[in-house]
Amino acid sequence: MVESHNRGTPTDALRERCRDGVAKNRDHGVIARDAGKTEAEADPEVSEGIDFARFYATSASDFGGSTPLGTVLVVPPWNFPYAIPAGGVCAALAAGNAVILKPAPETVATAWQLVQQLWAGGVPRDVLQFVPTRDDDSGRHLVTHDGVDAVILTGSFDTALMFTTWRPDITLLAETSGKNAILISACADIDVAVKDLVQSAFGHAGQKCSAASLAIVVRDVYEDPPSFVN
Repeated sequence: MVESHNRGTPTDALRERCRDGVAKNRDHGVIARDAGKTEAEADPEVSEGIDFARFYATSASDFGGSTPLGTVLVVPPWNFPYAIPAGGVCAALAAGNAVILKPAPETVATAWQLVQQLWAGGVPRDVLQFVPTRDDDSGRHLVTHDGVDAVILTGSFDTALMFTTWRPDITLLAETSGKNAILISACADIDVAVKDLVQSAFGHAGQKCSAASLAIVVRDVYEDPPSFVN
């Protein structure tokens, strides 16, 4: 297993490398081929990954004398294959940890692109390692390995629960699924609200954890007939 880098590599320098490695490359063609996203969906995801790298590089100085956890395993989903792993990896590196990125089996190529960008930016290969596996016994072995000190998961609640069943003492930082609602009030621009509702519900082929699944419409708005109806 890899070791935390706070002893050997200046953390400030590593944060800058992480930021620069992501920010210098805006190629989103791999995401389109790998995850089937349109350019309009893939490009903002690259921007989000860049924002994560910059945010953690600049805010980590506020961590003070905190002690790194050690080796952090990042387990991202396939529906946002660039931005979400970028956030987990950059956060863990900025806090002084070594990182293992286990990409979703469906989007290995996108995660590989991210790792190559970070390595090219100067992040040491022994500090950031790439371990693609299937979600089978190999993945379970990685999650439960004694050398892994913490796991960053973005996925379903059932997956988070499964990880805790595999390893009851696990240090798990999990972002899990939930119901997402959009409130449409009398103050809303109805045309814009409807457009945003449809985009949230069905953009990215409906495959995102923040997709709108419920519209809460104020009664006066719901019962108001459209202006074009006589």
